[in-house]
Amino acid sequence: MKEKQKNKQIGRIIFAMIVLITFVIMIFMIKNNSNKTNEETDGEKFAKDYVQITEENPFVYRNLDEIITILEKGTGLVFLGFPECKWCQTYVKYLTEVANENGVEKIFYYNIREDRQNNTEGYQKIVTILEDYLTNDEEGKKRIYVPSVIALNKGEIVGFDDETAWDTHGFDEPEDYWVEEEIKELKEKLEKMILDSKSNVCTSCD
Repeated sequence: MKEKQKNKQIGRIIFAMIVLITFVIMIFMIKNNSNKTNEETDGEKFAKDYVQITEENPFVYRNLDEIITILEKGTGLVFLGFPECKWCQTYVKYLTEVANENGVEKIFYYNIREDRQNNTEGYQKIVTILEDYLTNDEEGKKRIYVPSVIALNKGEIVGFDDETAWDTHGFDEPEDYWVEEEIKELKEKLEKMILDSKSNVCTSCD
Protein backbone atom coordinates (compact mmCIF):
# COMPACT_ATOMS: atom_id res chain seq x y z
CA MET A 1 0.00 0.00 0.00
CA LYS A 2 2.78 2.38 0.99
CA GLU A 3 4.63 1.43 -2.18
CA LYS A 4 1.54 2.33 -4.25
CA GLN A 5 1.22 5.73 -2.60
CA LYS A 6 4.90 6.35 -3.11
CA ASN A 7 4.60 5.52 -6.83
CA LYS A 8 1.58 7.81 -7.14
CA GLN A 9 3.49 10.62 -5.47
CA ILE A 10 6.45 10.11 -7.81
CA GLY A 11 4.05 10.07 -10.75
CA ARG A 12 2.52 13.39 -9.65
CA ILE A 13 5.97 14.93 -9.29
CA ILE A 14 7.00 13.72 -12.75
CA PHE A 15 3.73 15.01 -14.24
CA ALA A 16 4.20 18.40 -12.55
CA MET A 17 7.75 18.61 -13.89
CA ILE A 18 6.57 17.76 -17.42
CA VAL A 19 3.89 20.46 -17.22
CA LEU A 20 6.42 22.99 -15.93
CA ILE A 21 8.97 22.15 -18.63
CA THR A 22 6.27 22.34 -21.31
CA PHE A 23 5.16 25.72 -19.97
CA VAL A 24 8.73 27.07 -20.01
CA ILE A 25 9.26 25.84 -23.58
CA MET A 26 6.02 27.46 -24.73
CA ILE A 27 6.98 30.78 -23.12
CA PHE A 28 10.40 30.62 -24.79
CA MET A 29 8.86 29.87 -28.21
CA ILE A 30 6.32 32.68 -27.89
CA LYS A 31 9.05 35.13 -26.88
CA ASN A 32 11.32 33.94 -29.69
CA ASN A 33 8.56 34.31 -32.30
CA SER A 34 7.74 37.74 -30.94
CA ASN A 35 11.37 38.80 -31.35
CA LYS A 36 11.37 37.52 -34.93
CA THR A 37 8.17 39.42 -35.66
CA ASN A 38 9.66 42.63 -34.28
CA GLU A 39 13.00 42.14 -36.04
CA GLU A 40 13.52 44.72 -38.75
CA THR A 41 14.08 43.32 -42.25
CA ASP A 42 16.78 44.63 -44.58
CA GLY A 43 14.06 46.03 -46.83
CA GLU A 44 12.49 47.96 -43.96
CA LYS A 45 15.85 49.26 -42.80
CA PHE A 46 16.83 50.31 -46.31
CA ALA A 47 13.53 52.12 -46.85
CA LYS A 48 14.19 54.16 -43.70
CA ASP A 49 17.56 55.21 -45.07
CA TYR A 50 16.38 55.73 -48.65
CA VAL A 51 13.03 57.42 -48.37
CA GLN A 52 11.95 57.42 -52.02
CA ILE A 53 11.26 53.68 -52.06
CA THR A 54 9.00 51.34 -50.10
CA GLU A 55 9.89 48.50 -47.77
CA GLU A 56 9.23 46.08 -50.64
CA ASN A 57 12.69 46.46 -52.15
CA PRO A 58 15.48 44.00 -53.05
CA PHE A 59 18.34 45.56 -51.05
CA VAL A 60 20.19 43.39 -48.56
CA TYR A 61 22.93 44.64 -46.26
CA ARG A 62 26.39 43.10 -46.40
CA ASN A 63 29.52 43.98 -44.44
CA LEU A 64 32.76 45.10 -46.07
CA ASP A 65 34.39 41.67 -46.18
CA GLU A 66 31.25 40.14 -47.69
CA ILE A 67 31.12 42.84 -50.37
CA ILE A 68 34.76 42.19 -51.27
CA THR A 69 34.05 38.46 -51.56
CA ILE A 70 31.03 39.15 -53.80
CA LEU A 71 33.11 41.45 -56.01
CA GLU A 72 35.81 38.79 -56.31
CA LYS A 73 33.67 35.67 -56.75
CA GLY A 74 29.98 36.50 -56.75
CA THR A 75 27.08 36.98 -59.14
CA GLY A 76 24.49 39.73 -59.03
CA LEU A 77 24.37 43.45 -58.34
CA VAL A 78 26.28 45.47 -55.75
CA PHE A 79 25.20 48.98 -54.79
CA LEU A 80 27.65 51.31 -53.06
CA GLY A 81 26.32 54.52 -51.59
CA PHE A 82 25.14 56.23 -48.43
CA PRO A 83 21.83 57.84 -47.47
CA GLU A 84 23.29 61.31 -46.89
CA CYS A 85 23.96 61.46 -50.65
CA LYS A 86 20.90 63.01 -52.32
CA TRP A 87 21.97 61.63 -55.69
CA CYS A 88 22.00 58.12 -54.19
CA GLN A 89 18.49 58.69 -52.85
CA THR A 90 17.10 59.35 -56.31
CA TYR A 91 19.24 56.77 -58.11
CA VAL A 92 17.98 54.02 -55.80
CA LYS A 93 14.41 54.70 -56.91
CA TYR A 94 15.20 53.95 -60.56
CA LEU A 95 17.45 51.03 -59.70
CA THR A 96 14.64 49.48 -57.65
CA GLU A 97 12.13 49.91 -60.47
CA VAL A 98 14.40 48.16 -62.97
CA ALA A 99 15.27 45.41 -60.50
CA ASN A 100 11.59 44.71 -59.81
CA GLU A 101 10.76 44.67 -63.51
CA ASN A 102 13.51 42.10 -64.13
CA GLY A 103 12.89 39.80 -61.19
CA VAL A 104 15.99 40.72 -59.20
CA GLU A 105 15.52 39.35 -55.68
CA LYS A 106 18.69 40.77 -54.11
CA ILE A 107 20.92 43.79 -54.55
CA PHE A 108 23.88 43.67 -52.19
CA TYR A 109 24.30 47.01 -50.42
CA TYR A 110 27.14 48.58 -48.52
CA ASN A 111 27.39 52.07 -47.01
CA ILE A 112 30.90 52.98 -48.07
CA ARG A 113 31.04 56.48 -46.62
CA GLU A 114 33.05 55.81 -43.48
CA ASP A 115 35.55 53.46 -45.15
CA ARG A 116 36.11 55.98 -47.92
CA GLN A 117 36.62 58.83 -45.44
CA ASN A 118 39.14 56.79 -43.47
CA ASN A 119 40.72 55.21 -46.57
CA THR A 120 40.59 51.83 -44.85
CA GLU A 121 42.33 48.71 -46.07
CA GLY A 122 38.96 47.31 -47.16
CA TYR A 123 38.18 50.44 -49.15
CA GLN A 124 41.56 50.26 -50.87
CA LYS A 125 40.85 46.63 -51.73
CA ILE A 126 37.58 47.57 -53.44
CA VAL A 127 39.35 50.39 -55.29
CA THR A 128 41.87 47.86 -56.59
CA ILE A 129 39.09 45.55 -57.77
CA LEU A 130 37.22 48.38 -59.52
CA GLU A 131 40.18 50.51 -60.64
CA ASP A 132 39.54 50.05 -64.38
CA TYR A 133 36.09 51.63 -63.93
CA LEU A 134 36.92 54.43 -61.51
CA THR A 135 37.61 58.11 -62.02
CA ASN A 136 40.58 59.91 -60.47
CA ASP A 137 40.07 62.43 -57.70
CA GLU A 138 41.75 65.86 -57.50
CA GLU A 139 44.96 64.22 -56.27
CA GLY A 140 45.05 61.85 -59.23
CA LYS A 141 44.05 58.82 -57.16
CA LYS A 142 41.31 56.35 -58.06
CA ARG A 143 38.18 57.05 -56.02
CA ILE A 144 34.83 55.34 -55.57
CA TYR A 145 32.18 57.96 -56.22
CA VAL A 146 28.57 57.23 -55.33
CA PRO A 147 26.05 56.10 -56.36
CA SER A 148 27.88 53.15 -57.92
CA VAL A 149 26.38 49.90 -59.19
CA ILE A 150 28.45 46.87 -60.17
CA ALA A 151 27.05 43.90 -62.08
CA LEU A 152 28.90 40.62 -61.59
CA ASN A 153 28.84 37.20 -63.14
CA LYS A 154 30.90 34.62 -61.21
CA GLY A 155 33.41 37.24 -60.12
CA GLU A 156 33.65 38.94 -63.50
CA ILE A 157 32.53 42.55 -63.70
CA VAL A 158 30.03 42.66 -66.57
CA GLY A 159 28.67 46.14 -65.94
CA PHE A 160 29.41 49.30 -63.99
CA ASP A 161 27.52 52.54 -63.58
CA ASP A 162 28.19 55.61 -61.48
CA GLU A 163 26.15 58.18 -63.37
CA THR A 164 25.73 61.38 -61.31
CA ALA A 165 28.42 60.10 -58.94
CA TRP A 166 31.11 62.51 -60.05
CA ASP A 167 29.53 64.55 -62.87
CA THR A 168 26.00 65.97 -62.59
CA HIS A 169 26.40 68.12 -65.72
CA GLY A 170 26.07 71.30 -63.69
CA PHE A 171 22.77 70.38 -62.05
CA ASP A 172 22.53 70.87 -58.30
CA GLU A 173 19.38 68.84 -57.73
CA PRO A 174 18.61 65.26 -58.86
CA GLU A 175 15.10 66.16 -60.04
CA ASP A 176 16.60 68.67 -62.49
CA TYR A 177 19.07 66.14 -63.86
CA TRP A 178 16.73 63.16 -64.17
CA VAL A 179 14.49 64.17 -67.05
CA GLU A 180 12.58 61.58 -69.05
CA GLU A 181 15.33 60.86 -71.58
CA GLU A 182 18.03 60.47 -68.92
CA ILE A 183 15.83 58.11 -66.90
CA LYS A 184 15.11 56.01 -69.99
CA GLU A 185 18.81 55.67 -70.84
CA LEU A 186 19.71 54.78 -67.25
CA LYS A 187 17.02 52.10 -67.05
CA GLU A 188 18.13 50.57 -70.35
CA LYS A 189 21.72 50.43 -69.12
CA LEU A 190 20.74 48.91 -65.77
CA GLU A 191 18.54 46.33 -67.47
CA LYS A 192 21.43 45.24 -69.68
CA MET A 193 23.68 44.98 -66.63
CA ILE A 194 21.12 42.76 -64.91
CA LEU A 195 20.76 40.53 -67.96
CA ASP A 196 24.53 40.22 -68.32
CA SER A 197 24.88 39.26 -64.67
CA LYS A 198 22.41 36.42 -65.26
CA SER A 199 23.91 35.33 -68.59
CA ASN A 200 26.35 32.49 -69.13
CA VAL A 201 27.83 34.24 -72.14
CA CYS A 202 31.47 35.30 -71.79
CA THR A 203 31.48 39.08 -72.11
CA SER A 204 35.26 39.32 -72.50
CA CYS A 205 35.70 36.79 -75.30
CA ASP A 206 35.32 39.18 -78.25
